[in-house]
Amino acid sequence: MSKKLHEKQQRRLAEEAKKARQKKDHRRANLITVGIAAAVAIVVVALIVFQPDDPADNVGVVASEANCTEREAFESEGNQHVDLATRVQYEANPPTTGNHWPPEAVADAGFSEEPIEPESLVHNQEHGQIVIWYNPDASEEILGQIEDMTEQNSINLAAPWDDIDEPYNYVLSAWDGENDEGVQMSCELPSQEVWDEWRADFQGRGPEQIPTVPTFEG
Repeated sequence: MSKKLHEKQQRRLAEEAKKARQKKDHRRANLITVGIAAAVAIVVVALIVFQPDDPADNVGVVASEANCTEREAFESEGNQHVDLATRVQYEANPPTTGNHWPPEAVADAGFSEEPIEPESLVHNQEHGQIVIWYNPDASEEILGQIEDMTEQNSINLAAPWDDIDEPYNYVLSAWDGENDEGVQMSCELPSQEVWDEWRADFQGRGPEQIPTVPTFEG
């Protein structure tokens, strides 16, 4: 074999070896990429499946430890607007239905540290909002948990109410538009389970429904 032909053959073999290495490196890079993608996917799925609940959405004790009364229903006490500053005598304590102040007196949603006139809050309940009437002398921990429950959305309200029987620290109340009656339940300890169930049954279900107060599916 001539020297020139030998050199040509060596160059061809070297080129083929180079191409083989490049192909192998490319295949290895693809496998690494696929492996990384699979690992990332597994991590993402794991985070979704095993991610712990947000503490803000898992307040208080389980329902069986909340020490709540049975739900109590009250016949409707009316639904008329009365002039601002007019005092209304309600049978239910705290009130659930009845005549109330006009729209300009509807209370803002959220946790209030100051008392709110019941004639305002009854109108909120007519709109399907839930009111948590809480004992202002409850512990800081309980008040903080009530605030956490209230602040989970921009829909419902909490306000202090002095006339709550011991040992209970708050009363849930709502205006049940389907049955045109008021409902309430007293509890000693805040419970996410109790709160979610109450919202599912009564939020957005008042006799005068408005778009800003949607129902809650839980």
